[in-house]
Amino acid sequence: MTNEHLLIISVIILLTSVIQATAGFGFSLLAVPLMVLFIDLHQAVIIATLLGTVSNFGQAWQLRHHHHREISKIFIIASFLGAPFGFALFKYGDQNVMKALLGCAVLFGVWMLARGRDLQHANSALDWTMGWLSGVLLMATSTNGPPIVFTLQARRLSPEVQRATLNLIFSVTGVSSIIIFGVAGKIHLDELRVALITTPLMLIGVFIGTRVRVYIDAVRFKRMVLVLLTLGGVSSLVSAFVG
Repeated sequence: MTNEHLLIISVIILLTSVIQATAGFGFSLLAVPLMVLFIDLHQAVIIATLLGTVSNFGQAWQLRHHHHREISKIFIIASFLGAPFGFALFKYGDQNVMKALLGCAVLFGVWMLARGRDLQHANSALDWTMGWLSGVLLMATSTNGPPIVFTLQARRLSPEVQRATLNLIFSVTGVSSIIIFGVAGKIHLDELRVALITTPLMLIGVFIGTRVRVYIDAVRFKRMVLVLLTLGGVSSLVSAFVG
C-alpha cells in the first residue's frame, strides 16, 4: 500500500467514524465500498472489521443502558450461523457479484423503509432471517449493518435503542469474525499496520460523532438512516462495476 493510499484511507476512516458515532452504524457500509476503489477488497474488509470492532465496543459500553437484549441475542446467534457461509464467499466467491447483490438489497430496504413499512408485530422469524443474512455479509464484505438496521427501523425502536443495540451486536460479531479471519490466516501485517495508524483518527471521529448526535431527533435520525443506506447501496453497486 502506497503512502498516497494510506492518506486516502485515513480520511475515509475519519469521516466514516463520525457517521458511525452519529447514526450508530455506517462505518463499514460506507468505508468498505470507498476503500475498494484504492485497495483490494479483502484488505478493506479486514481493516474495516478491525477498526469497526474497536469503535463498536466503546460505543456499546457507553450506551449500555439502552440495549435491547432480546433482539441482540437473536441477531448475534443468527449471525454466528451465517458466518461460515459468509467466510466461504469471502474466500471463494466473486466479490463484484457480492457487492452488486449487497447494493441491490440495501436499496430495496431503503424503498421499504421510505414507504413506512411497520413490522413491529412481525414474529421473530424476521430477526432470525435478517440476523443470518447479516452474518453472511459480515464475513463476506464487512457490511453487515443493512439487514439489522432495516429490522430495527421497521420495528420502530427509538434512535437511542437502535444505536445501542447495533453497537452491541456489532461488537460481539466483530470479535468472532476477527477470530475466524485470524485462525484462517487472512489477517496480515499490512492490514494491522493500517489499522494501528488510523485508530487515533477513528477515535477522533467517534468523539465528534457523539457530540453531534445529541442534536438529532427521531425524524432526522430516520432521514439520516435512509440517506446512509442509499449511499451505501449506491457505492456498493459502483464499486462492483468499477472493480
